[in-house]
Amino acid sequence: MATLYLDPGTWDLTLDAGRSIAIATYPYEQAQTVANACRLWRGEAPFNTDRGIPYETEVLGKQPPQRILAGWYETEAVSVGSSPSVSSAIAVLQYDSRALTGQIQCTLDDGTVINV
Repeated sequence: MATLYLDPGTWDLTLDAGRSIAIATYPYEQAQTVANACRLWRGEAPFNTDRGIPYETEVLGKQPPQRILAGWYETEAVSVGSSPSVSSAIAVLQYDSRALTGQIQCTLDDGTVINV
């Protein structure tokens, strides 16, 4: 399944060399889809309101344990079903003052490892 390429710095559409809207290619396509899934607020997806991270109720104004957050991110990452799909994910997170940093290491069905 093709997805539009989002510029990593601005998270906005960009153009390819032919001045058309750029399309993400493998494996960046899967990494971008995982990032989108982890940015999804619970209740925001119109066809499945159970998906997403409970940012509004459990994250904003609070500092949930890293392991809880990591579990939510890992669950969202393995929900990505594009071909090849994510077979496993490990989130490594760290609080830095009031900011959360880290990455999610995803293994795809074909054995490719991507870091998000």
